[in-house]
Amino acid sequence: MRALVLLIFLVASASATFFQDCGSVGSNVEVNVEGCDVPPCILERGQTIDVNIKFTASRSSQTLTVDAGANIGGIQVPWPGVDTNGCLYTACPFAAGSRVDWTMPVDILREYPAISTIVTFRLVDGNGDFQACAVLPATIV
Repeated sequence: MRALVLLIFLVASASATFFQDCGSVGSNVEVNVEGCDVPPCILERGQTIDVNIKFTASRSSQTLTVDAGANIGGIQVPWPGVDTNGCLYTACPFAAGSRVDWTMPVDILREYPAISTIVTFRLVDGNGDFQACAVLPATIV
């Protein structure tokens, strides 16, 4: 039985995208960028990808705000077209200690330049704290 539990954990872990945490106050943060296990994530212009972030909330919150952006030439630029209302993609309000599962479709617009960048996704609670914060390299093609 123990081996089965370990196998299930390893399979579940294998499907997550490797990322760097950038100050999450929530715990057990997992990130899954569709089609990307190991960065840099290849983001094809004209496509829509799902970004999934799961975390255990450190506190209760009525709201969840999405702050997504990319570092271009050393400047953090907001991701155009990303809906900042995180509650559209998960259940709000959520309680401290609950597991939050947030998934949002993200458009990779044809207008984006073909560049390598660092992408940041922050899920911000009603107090302004990052319940989940993930940074990962990406290449837009």
